[in-house]
Parts: sequence; C-alpha cells; structure tokens
Amino acid sequence: MHWRRLDTTAIDIDADVAPAIARAAAEALATHAVPLVARRDGRVEPLASGAFYRAGERLWLATCRHVFDDGAALGDLGVALPAAGRVCWLREARARLLLHPRHDLAAILIGDGAAGRALRRAWPAMPLAQFDDAPAQALVLAAYPYAQMRRVESVLHVRPVVVFARPLPSASDVRASYARFARRADGAAVPAPPLDGASGATLWALRALEDGRCLLQPAAVQFAFKHDAYMRGAPFAALRELLLSVH
Repeated sequence: MHWRRLDTTAIDIDADVAPAIARAAAEALATHAVPLVARRDGRVEPLASGAFYRAGERLWLATCRHVFDDGAALGDLGVALPAAGRVCWLREARARLLLHPRHDLAAILIGDGAAGRALRRAWPAMPLAQFDDAPAQALVLAAYPYAQMRRVESVLHVRPVVVFARPLPSASDVRASYARFARRADGAAVPAPPLDGASGATLWALRALEDGRCLLQPAAVQFAFKHDAYMRGAPFAALRELLLSVH
C-alpha cells in the first residue's frame, strides 16, 4: 500500500487563537501526529493515532489502550513513513507493548534494527520531560481521523487535523470543548470533523509567554470525544509515570 499525506488547515472550535499562531502551531504539530494502521483480512486500514516520545535511549510510541482492548494485535499494527510513502510494520521493529493499569493509555517500545532506525528517521520524538501544569490558553489536538482519509486505488490519501479548543475543568482527566462547527485560520466556518481514529493522539497545551511568544507542551493522550461537549484525554503525567516504571 502506498501512502500520501496531504496538507492540513488549522481549525478553531472556540479558543480564539490568532490566525498566524494557529498556522505556525499546526505546521509544527502536524509533524508529530503519527497515523497507526492495521492489517485486516489482507487489507490495510486506518486504526488510530499516536506520537513518539524519547526516554533516554528508548523510543516509545504513545497511543490509547482501547485500541488493544478492542482486539487489535501488536503484530498487525504499522506506522506510516510519509516521506517513503509506505508503512513500517511494528513486528519488524521488534516492538513491545506496555498498557497502563488504570488510564486509557498504551505505549509501544520500538526496538533496534533497520525498522526501528527507519521510524527514528521518519518521526521526531519529544523528550519525556516534566511539564508544568500552568493554565493553557488552548488545548490543541493533532491527529488522523478516519473522516480525513480516502483510498484511491492502491494509495491511501490522509489529511491530519489540528484542532484548537478551550480547556474545560475536570478532576480526573484533561478535557477541551468540542462543538459541531469550527472556524478555519482564514475565518471560514466549517463543520468540525468526527474524531474517530484520533484516539491515541497527543493533546497539546498552548501557553502564552510574557514576551509574546507561545509554547506548546504535551498535556494528555486523547481517548474520547463527543460533539457539542468535549474531547477527553489521559493526563501526560500518567504516561510519563508509565514509561519511567520500565527499568
């Protein structure tokens, strides 16, 4: 199967992010959003989203646990290599699966070898740092929903979405608003896409600095959404705790 990534346009639910900031953030985050696919009955199908994180010398692919609760097997999963236009299958990367016992979180340890090196070249990895919990101007989702994918003969055309939304109060997880309509960076009103397939993507906190610049930091791993209500994610601190538990 061949793979083609299309350009994306940032959309704003209700965060009122300046268009120039939205475009710059969307360009940066689209490079971190990782599409996961699965082989089913000999056919390659989109499955979920993820992002790569680096802990020392280890490379981890973070996604959501319910991908595996729903019956996906690690050996049948693959990661797109956009520049090469193909898929790298995780069984070739000698991957290992780690599931969080409480949160909807999963992490895949990428092994050494040619496949692991190909993934390291293809995707930038964020350091597994300790990020602050300061209030965010917006939460930003960068992901690959099914609704943005089209198969044309043997080529799967995919378009990442980058969505800006207002943070919502929550005691147990990370939440952002999610309406049925949004505004593009050019001001046009557009329907907000359904987020099926976005599960496992990182939710990023957009924070304003005193000098006028903005900072993007991982805040959560998205696992659920509801139109006219919310996006929900497991807190990044839980992912960090999970990965640091591996010796």
